Amino acid sequence: MKLPENFQNAPTAGKFNTFTFVGLSLIWGHMLNLISPWWLPLTVLTIVVSYGSEVNARKKQDLVL
Repeated sequence: MKLPENFQNAPTAGKFNTFTFVGLSLIWGHMLNLISPWWLPLTVLTIVVSYGSEVNARKKQDLVL
C-alpha cells in the first residue's frame, strides 16, 4: 500500500484534536456524575486549549497556502 506524498500533513481527525476528545470525555464524566465537580476547571481548560490549538493550526495552514 502506497501512502500519499502529503500523508504527514493531512489531518486525519478533521478539526478535532486530542484536547477536544479529552474535553468531551470530561464533559460526559460530569454529566453522568462520574467525576467530582472539583475537576470542572480542568474540563473548561481542556475545551479552551482545544479551541486555541485549532485556531493556531488553521492560521498556520493559511500562511503555508
